[in-house]
Amino acid sequence: MLSAAKVRIHGMQDENWVIKDKINQYRGLIKLYERDRKIHEGDLAKQKKRYSRDIRQLRKDITNKREELEVAVYGDKQFLRNAFQEHKRLQLTYMNSQADKVLESIHQENFNKRKQLDRIRYTKKKKMESFRKVQLQTAELRDRFIYETGGKLPAEKKEQVVANYVQRANIKKNAALAIKVMYKKILDILKKDSSYFSVVLEALKLDCRAQGKCLMGATEMGQLAMEYLDDRKFEFSKLEKEIKANMKERERTLKLVRREVAFLTDSFPKLIRKEEATNLDDLYDDEDAASKHSVHWELEEVMAICKRLQKATLVSSFDRILPRLKEQRYQTERLMSQLTLNSLKRDALVENRKHAILMLDTLKNVGQESTAQHILEKKQIRANLSAEEREERELTRALDEKGRLIIEMKTSLQQINQLLSTVGNKANSPPRAPAAIKYAFEDVLQPIPEVEADFDKLISTARQKIAALIQAVSKMEVNDDVRATARHFYNNILARMMRDNYKEEVTAEGGLIEFEMEDPNVPSHAIVKLRSKQLIDAQVSEFDVPDAPAKK
Repeated sequence: MLSAAKVRIHGMQDENWVIKDKINQYRGLIKLYERDRKIHEGDLAKQKKRYSRDIRQLRKDITNKREELEVAVYGDKQFLRNAFQEHKRLQLTYMNSQADKVLESIHQENFNKRKQLDRIRYTKKKKMESFRKVQLQTAELRDRFIYETGGKLPAEKKEQVVANYVQRANIKKNAALAIKVMYKKILDILKKDSSYFSVVLEALKLDCRAQGKCLMGATEMGQLAMEYLDDRKFEFSKLEKEIKANMKERERTLKLVRREVAFLTDSFPKLIRKEEATNLDDLYDDEDAASKHSVHWELEEVMAICKRLQKATLVSSFDRILPRLKEQRYQTERLMSQLTLNSLKRDALVENRKHAILMLDTLKNVGQESTAQHILEKKQIRANLSAEEREERELTRALDEKGRLIIEMKTSLQQINQLLSTVGNKANSPPRAPAAIKYAFEDVLQPIPEVEADFDKLISTARQKIAALIQAVSKMEVNDDVRATARHFYNNILARMMRDNYKEEVTAEGGLIEFEMEDPNVPSHAIVKLRSKQLIDAQVSEFDVPDAPAKK
């Protein structure tokens, strides 16, 4: 869209335009100018707002900078006001003053005050010296006066009285404090007791309510029973009166009937005719006769009453009605007396139960601390017992291991001594008897070798024999043949030990299947080997080495 300036510059015109076209052109130009003016005014307003905002910010910055400059040049007055906030005099004195002047003034004031303080101290010192002199003079005059008068001064007497009064007041104060503490303790105890007895009183109230309800129920039951008993008594008395009246009427009626029967019996033959009715019941068909002779009706009424009584009392005959009523009366009185006795017993049991509950609560409250202490002691004793048992088991295990080790060591030493049994023995003289006879004789009388049990003795014996063996070996002349023979002998010993161990294992395994019976009189293989070894050692000298075996 072109602006008004562009249109005016370019000058778009036409010769064929009329005035109306030109007017329209000018109107368009006016609108363009107005639009440009509005746009320019809007831009100016925005720019004005921006400049105003920048001016306000600059003014604020200038104010802040001036304040900072004033603080830097003249000091911080706000800091001084805050510092002098608790000192109204200084705040009023140095209000809106410069900081350096305030500091200078304060230093000067402090200097003046310090000078004044020094002056006051000097004056105080002088006065103290004069006061000491006056005290000395006063003491001398007092001593002189006391020496002359020989008694206490009035001021001292007054001082003594005041001191006694103060001492008595302190004693009363301490007594009051002690009483207060004691009353506080009493109040604490009473509070605890009140909390305890409040529970007891509440329980008593509940028991009273329960007892009241029970008594009300018992009273209602008793009243109902008494009313029922009174009703039965009234009915019984009424019935008794009716029965007595009926019995009297019956007796009277029976007398009349007997009289009439006797009269009729006497006059019956005279009155009866052949053509008359022979049935007596026909005589009462007439209404007038029935009204005069009402015995049947009365009997029926009495029988109905007796039947009702029989049904109510549950008896088998009319004669047992009165005893049954008497028995019911007796049972009622007995049950009422039993009810009274049971009520008294129940009240006594309830009182005993309350007393027992109260004593139980008291015992619980009394023995609570001791119970806790006993429980702690019990736990501690159990812990000590468990620790001692554990220590005993460990000691027993250690002793078992030590005993086993000692037994193994003793067995090893016995074996070593058995191996070293020929060391240090002198060569035996040749036997006088033949060898076969001697062997047969020894076979019969072979002594059982004794085993040494003393551990120290075994060690000393083994040490001596080993030392002798080492000395003998050191004196021997060892060559290659001797070494070979010794090595071969050592290998034979190892092979024999391995073979013996193998035989023992086989025997142990076979013992699970077979069972061999051993005769103690028959020498075993081990005994035969031992005896042959003894015979060979007897023929060999003390330190001889066996010759090498001959080659096959």
